[in-house]
Amino acid sequence: MDTKKKRKREDDLGVEEPSRRRQMMDPGRSDDAGDWERSGNRFDDLGREDQRRIPALFTQGDVDWWVRDGRRSYPSPSQRASDRDCSPSVSETKSRAEAPRWQQIEWGKQMTGRGATPETILSLFAARGDKFSARNLSTAAHRVAKFGGRNVRRDCRVTALADACRRCVRDFNELELATTAWAFATRGIEAPQLFAAIAAAAVLRLDEFKPRGLASIARAFATAGVEAPQLFAAIAAAAVLQMDEFNPRGLASLARAFATRGIEAPQLFAAIAAAAVLQMDEFKPQDFATTAWAFATRGIEAPQLFAAIAAAAVLQMDEFKPQDVATTAWAFATRGIEAPQLFAAIAAAAVLQMDEFKPQDFATTAWAFATAGVEAPQLFAAIAGAAVLRLDEFKPQDVATTAWAFATRGIEAPQLFAVIAGAAVLRLGEFKPQDFATTAWAFATAGVEAPQLFAVIAGAAALRLDEFKPQDFATTAWAFATAGVEAPQLFAVIAAAAVLQMDEFKPQDFATTAWAFATAGVEAPMLFDAIARAAVLRLREFKPRELAMLAWAFATAGIVAPGLFAAIAYLVPLRLGEFNPRDFATAAWAFATADVEAPMLFDAIASAAPSRLGEFNPQELAISAWAFATAGIVAPQLFAAITRVVPLRLGEFNPQELANTAWAFATAGISSPQLFSAIAGAASSRLAEFKPHNLATTAWAVATAGIRAPQLFAAIAVAALSRLGELNPQDLANTAWAFATAGISSPQLFAAIAVAALSQLRKFNPQDLANTACAFATARIILPPLFAAIALDALSRLGEFGARSLANLAWAFAKAGIEAPHLFAAIAQAAPSRLGEFVPQDLVITAWAFATAGIEAPRLFAAIAGAASSRLGEFSSQNISYTAWAFAKAGIEAPRLFAAIAGAAVLRLREFKPQNLANTAWAFAKAGFEAPQLFDAIADVAPSRLMEFKPQELANTAWAFACVDWNKEPRIFSELAFIAVADLDALDDRLLSQLHLVLLHFSLEWPDDYRSFPLSNHQQILLASYQSRDPSPSQLQRDVATALDRGGWTPHVFEYVTEEGLSLDMAQPDTKRAVEVDGPSHYLRGTTVQNGSTRFKSRLLKRLGWDVIHIPFFEWQALHGEREQDSYLRAKLQTFFGKQRIALHMEAVASDWAVHGAAQPATSSERCCKAPGVVHTKSRHGHQLLFTYINLLNQCTAEPGDFILECADVCEDGTPDDDDDEPLLIESLAAPVAASDDTDDA
Repeated sequence: MDTKKKRKREDDLGVEEPSRRRQMMDPGRSDDAGDWERSGNRFDDLGREDQRRIPALFTQGDVDWWVRDGRRSYPSPSQRASDRDCSPSVSETKSRAEAPRWQQIEWGKQMTGRGATPETILSLFAARGDKFSARNLSTAAHRVAKFGGRNVRRDCRVTALADACRRCVRDFNELELATTAWAFATRGIEAPQLFAAIAAAAVLRLDEFKPRGLASIARAFATAGVEAPQLFAAIAAAAVLQMDEFNPRGLASLARAFATRGIEAPQLFAAIAAAAVLQMDEFKPQDFATTAWAFATRGIEAPQLFAAIAAAAVLQMDEFKPQDVATTAWAFATRGIEAPQLFAAIAAAAVLQMDEFKPQDFATTAWAFATAGVEAPQLFAAIAGAAVLRLDEFKPQDVATTAWAFATRGIEAPQLFAVIAGAAVLRLGEFKPQDFATTAWAFATAGVEAPQLFAVIAGAAALRLDEFKPQDFATTAWAFATAGVEAPQLFAVIAAAAVLQMDEFKPQDFATTAWAFATAGVEAPMLFDAIARAAVLRLREFKPRELAMLAWAFATAGIVAPGLFAAIAYLVPLRLGEFNPRDFATAAWAFATADVEAPMLFDAIASAAPSRLGEFNPQELAISAWAFATAGIVAPQLFAAITRVVPLRLGEFNPQELANTAWAFATAGISSPQLFSAIAGAASSRLAEFKPHNLATTAWAVATAGIRAPQLFAAIAVAALSRLGELNPQDLANTAWAFATAGISSPQLFAAIAVAALSQLRKFNPQDLANTACAFATARIILPPLFAAIALDALSRLGEFGARSLANLAWAFAKAGIEAPHLFAAIAQAAPSRLGEFVPQDLVITAWAFATAGIEAPRLFAAIAGAASSRLGEFSSQNISYTAWAFAKAGIEAPRLFAAIAGAAVLRLREFKPQNLANTAWAFAKAGFEAPQLFDAIADVAPSRLMEFKPQELANTAWAFACVDWNKEPRIFSELAFIAVADLDALDDRLLSQLHLVLLHFSLEWPDDYRSFPLSNHQQILLASYQSRDPSPSQLQRDVATALDRGGWTPHVFEYVTEEGLSLDMAQPDTKRAVEVDGPSHYLRGTTVQNGSTRFKSRLLKRLGWDVIHIPFFEWQALHGEREQDSYLRAKLQTFFGKQRIALHMEAVASDWAVHGAAQPATSSERCCKAPGVVHTKSRHGHQLLFTYINLLNQCTAEPGDFILECADVCEDGTPDDDDDEPLLIESLAAPVAASDDTDDA
């Protein structure tokens, strides 16, 4: 360093050169004031107050010094000598003689001479310090600080020097105050009393300080880290007034001092910024760097200043030293100021000076470019290369910061990270908690595997957690979670320690810690509970990102925290304007995943998001759609906006985003053919990029949406077959389900999926197991080994199955027609106690499955009936109809359930689709449950929608109306038949058989309209279908037939078919007598109640004139031996014989009837067996005959009914009385009169 620069450096530190000090000091001393005046100083030049205060005892040097330094208040000579007793060997209260002026000058020379060292200076002070002047003390402190090593602070003489300075502080001028403060601050010597004294003295005399002194003393106190608010406030005020006198170095130093101490001084910084902009041409590189650093550190907005620095610095960049380069870059990065030209110049300069960089410069520069997001590949490459060679010189903080920078910018530097990992493992004991955390974060973010490093960090961190701050907890946990490193012991101690420090956590710490534990899948209920309780109280401090992240963490961890979610749900709509797209998506995802009802939150997001979708990236679009779909939120505007945006930006979507978007629209039930077609097209051409999970999800979505995409499915099949080994159980299940649902025939794929599934069936969760079975059942690909394996596996862990999985599993086996009695029995045993978990659809599916499979499960059906009856308001129209269908199909007597269904259906019938209408009508008819209001309502609703009915639905509906003997009007039958005949070819024999019965019913009910009935023209086709079924007599029928033969009821025909196609088990066609053996299928299960089908057939036979005896299976099975059987049949056949005798008596009554002009009643068993009718008579005498007739009639009818007597009163002149022509109701007898063997009694 040349002399000029050396002097300038000392001036900046507040120390004057010895030559200047010699000019300011008089080497001689005088004993009186006269000598002082003779030396050229005039007493009269002083003011009165000063004259009074100068004793005659002052020497010339004393007065000279006093006047020159501008004193206005000064102690007496005796006081001054006492106060300046700074010798370590002299007490403060003891007076001493003062060294002559020339001696003080000589000591000054010794301390500033070339041979002076800290040791010689401190030795001189120890020997003669009690005689030192203020200038001597200041000089000693400065020289020792400037040239002393680190050990100086431990020297007891330095402590004595500080004490001496403190006692003499009132003698110091402004430069000496600043210099002394600088000295002790620079060397890091703790001297609180000295600094307090300097601060107090400086505050009182701050108006005497010039800019250089203000900057120096501020910097000194900042460096020492001494709290001196009054001093800094006074400096700020004084500096603002003198701002135009500050040079660039002073501006930079002053700004740095206030920034270092974190002092709020907006007016000062504003003045510095304005002054700096004006002097920018005079700034040197260090001034640029220091000023920028100060403003960045304090976070002060000064765009004009930074713009000026950037422009000027670019021109001088070749003069910047490495530290200046690094500091300038740091400042602009910290403030987030875009200055591409400056960063480009810094990068170029840094590459050229890389050999001169210190480790801290490497780290700071890399940090700055990473934070600013500036692309500088050559710079990072140069830093990586140099750092690898010199990493042993790096401090732990520099190591961590460098790693952080490369990770943040995503720079691949495997060699650098390898060296850092090795060095960190060896030097981990030197690392502070923040260095642990930062290093772990960097490796996790960069995705660099370093198991040894993470293991060492985990061990060391666990032992030193008491040193960790909340941010260190959060960052370390985040790093291990992100890296996927299992460290249960570390997470456990972090959780315990974090709970104790929860009051010190900042919002970001809450969010990051929760995120880490949730991501790592670590159960820490106490930690989450503590976070929830603490965070709720401080949620208003959270930034949008932190609110969203916290909600995400609790949702991911599955933690129930209603208070926290409620508070977040309340805050989000209020602050939605602050949310960016990522926060929108994350918050929505969290509430959807946690299944928390938050209508206000979702509504607010749905309202705000559409206008900002242009800001959303593909991931955010996909997640938002997924969240609303998962939560089941109807948001047509949002989905419509997404539908418009996605096709235009489909090229930006990665496979996962394509798959998730498709899944969301399919799950939400949003019909968007254009979107799905676009996704299908994009996916078809990019399937090679798709992961197996994306393939399965895309297939599932397109299938669920009902989109025909044969090319896509063909491509997915090929891709899935080639990568089947990569598909996990969920992917296998979803792929199979998708192809089955879409109706895509791909036997090769299904076969491959079956083989893959069998090899890893134990890895399938219950839902995947059920879905796989459903897929194969739906596709009608019945592979017994697969179903057997699924049944066996499901039986071993049925307790793990949820309600939906139980229902789907039963459905699949029923649909596939696979007999699995043990599985069904286990489900029937498990389900009733868990029906509270079942949603309506699960109840319906389970009932459907057991009904279809024909499994007897009375306890299960009873439980479902009870649950469904009480929850019918939750059922959809489809679920209502299928519930009725299932119970009817299973033959379950459930009057309470059917009554509830009838009531609910009547109110909601217009919601029913044609299939639901048909199923409901069929079910009530099949079960034989009377619901006239329901059928009236269906008859009212159905005609206007018949064109929507499928042929099968038309046939079932018509059969149901016929089965329940609906005879109010023929219109419903005619309209159903009219539509049905158009698609008669589409019906199988079973449905055509049903229409045959409808035709038969119509012919008997409305014979006059028979020829105009649409089905009448197809009678032969319908009859042929009805008779096409081969008879299959049961053993029970054969046993009864044998018994009848034994009892003499011969001849009779076994399995007789009437002209109308109705089959009879045993019949005597000539007399129209028959015996029907009613097996279990003729009754509701477990009861003696005939089902609707059996009643329908019996009613038709009766109207066709047949006299039928029914033999219930339960009565026959109760008989023991042929004797009881024969006796039983004789009693049954007695009915035939009794009716025959009654018919003979009725012939006699009829003949008498004719005499009185009554309408001819039926006189044969054929009429007696028909349903009750209306008998007309106009004779009063006919009343008595009619009563006799009715008695006889009731004896021969199987079902006594009400008979209507229309009897017109006859006047005396024999003419009818028109005043009373209403029918008279004669109540039926409670039971038929027993037939008598004596014909005369009749």
